[in-house]
Amino acid sequence: MRMALAVAVVLLLGLFGCPGTPGEGEILPNGTGTHINGSGYAVEEGNETGIVPETGEEGEEGPIAPPQEPGEPKEMLESFILEKMMDENGVVRNEFSNGRPYMLAESSGQMMEYALLTDNRELFDMQFTLLERYFINGEYGVVYSSIWADDYAPRENLSNTDDNMRFAWALWKAEEKWGNPRYGEIREEIADAMVEYNTYLNILAKEVSWDENGYETSRRMDVDDLRWEVMQFLATENPIWRVMLEKTTPLFLECQSEGLFWQEYNITKNRVAYPEGKDVSSTSHMLRAAMYFSDYSTYVPATSLNVRMKNEWASKGKISSAYHMEYKGTGNGQETMETYALAARNAIRLGDCDFAIEMRERILEEQVDDLHSDIYGSVSRNRQENGIEDDLDTLLMLLELEECG
Repeated sequence: MRMALAVAVVLLLGLFGCPGTPGEGEILPNGTGTHINGSGYAVEEGNETGIVPETGEEGEEGPIAPPQEPGEPKEMLESFILEKMMDENGVVRNEFSNGRPYMLAESSGQMMEYALLTDNRELFDMQFTLLERYFINGEYGVVYSSIWADDYAPRENLSNTDDNMRFAWALWKAEEKWGNPRYGEIREEIADAMVEYNTYLNILAKEVSWDENGYETSRRMDVDDLRWEVMQFLATENPIWRVMLEKTTPLFLECQSEGLFWQEYNITKNRVAYPEGKDVSSTSHMLRAAMYFSDYSTYVPATSLNVRMKNEWASKGKISSAYHMEYKGTGNGQETMETYALAARNAIRLGDCDFAIEMRERILEEQVDDLHSDIYGSVSRNRQENGIEDDLDTLLMLLELEECG
């Protein structure tokens, strides 16, 4: 058990040396061996509390003393994610304790991004191994949207385009950074699968699902699926991506309205749209869309959205997690820490460090600093199904903010 905890601590500090060939490391079958304390999967036999024993001076076992006072916010959050939410194979649960846990492909992609920012190749390769072995569907080559955290089996026959793009982007950056050609090979395979199954009329569609009768591709585009920077790179490898860029750009720009974004574009009806069954567009989708476009082209959409976020923050003291788009946009009045983290990340890209800092301070008001809490360090107090999204987006924001200005 102490070894498992040590693994988490080393990952936290980013002190691993460069590993061997990624994907060749051993993954322990879940349910065998010991797991990181607090992960929610298993505890040592005879130790139902899950508390890790510590050897005293004379060899006797004693409990590990908790921290005496709250630590630095980023370190607290890193510790929560790496020690409480991640198992020894790198699987990060969607929730601390809410039914059967699973891992989102989004979370794995975010952990790759975190590993790139912290130069932690060992952590990156843990996620890469999970991608190769468990997330990529063998028949279609696209990425499952989620896997179960206890046996790593697919949770549903669904692949979201934003997850595929997130992995493609991370593998592209990792190959540039560390030079391993295997990253590029898997990136190409994912990109080719997206062209085959995640597009409709040469436009990136939001998802593809399948069953025993075949597959079905969505007829809608989601604005946060468009990772423009990697799409431009993929166009140098396969001309069809250039066609997709040219067809998608005007549709994306049509989605922006009064600084906000309609979340989707209905390809068959040639019009902007809400997600099916909803009457609001997600602010987090808008912010990712603006961030990704500023990485590739003009800052105008990101700037317009940043102004809109700042105005709502100044006038109402909060930013809504979704908007009714009619009548110049009306917020739903609800808050999530993911929204604030992404508002900060968008502002950082624009050099608006002051607003990013305001967003950081709002998030840190929610950070759990009770040393005895099971979710000590988390910024998602009101945890429902996917509290990990608040935590991971905040962690990436805190890292990016260190370089702002």
